[in-house]
Amino acid sequence: MEISKIFVVYDPTRAEQPALVRAAGIAAEIGCKVHVFAAIYADIGKGDSRPAEIKHLIACQKTVLEGAVAPLLERGIAVTTEVEWEKDWYTAVVRASIRNDADVVLKSSYRHSTRERILNRTSDWTLIRECLCPVLLVKEGKARDLRRVLAAIDIRSGRESYEKLNEHIINLSKRILDTEKAEVHFINAFKDFHTVPDRNTLIRNCGVSSDRIHIQMGEPDDVIVRGARDLDASLVVIGNSARSGLSAVINGNTVERVLDRLDCDVLSMP
Repeated sequence: MEISKIFVVYDPTRAEQPALVRAAGIAAEIGCKVHVFAAIYADIGKGDSRPAEIKHLIACQKTVLEGAVAPLLERGIAVTTEVEWEKDWYTAVVRASIRNDADVVLKSSYRHSTRERILNRTSDWTLIRECLCPVLLVKEGKARDLRRVLAAIDIRSGRESYEKLNEHIINLSKRILDTEKAEVHFINAFKDFHTVPDRNTLIRNCGVSSDRIHIQMGEPDDVIVRGARDLDASLVVIGNSARSGLSAVINGNTVERVLDRLDCDVLSMP
């Protein structure tokens, strides 16, 4: 996954912007561009003054964004900003990420209860399901000094979609390994002893030593959460195959099921 442009979702309702902070760190390290996007909306009457009021609010938000990205510009990072007037800001983010040729979308993610996630269409779920590029959901808190990455794969699924996801995740993880700035581990869940993945195949495919391969019995979401906590992972990489359809609506997907159970950042790979 080559990253030349990071698309940051700016939350106008919050003072802290974890996604912007994380984007600044990544951009400074690899030299990519950053595009910061905010969608705003307010109930305004339909009178003649409406266009002027909207223009004024957009200008005010633009000023806020310019202030937020000033520290990045001082560090020599190439940054652009954009403000859109849109009530359905989830959809606006997806459209804007495509329009701006984003390689990855970064969004701050805050904990929700299971009830909130099920009853309300959260912005996290919308981006996970609809963005064409990977989505990095950034949690609050300082980045860990030791960057330990846990990549979840499934080499025994037998489905072409999973095989492609495995390939994308493994390739990305190898790129992280090549930087020598992170410790990368791979985890593969299995449900019964008839589906135990072959450790040697995992070692060969992933290109890491045996102690970086973790094979555990259980549901994928439980295994991933347990593995991330045991390793104190700073990032979990998960493939997102169940993006749409009835199954996704009823059961969700692994990314959605683990998001609020993890304290670390989560990268969803489409």
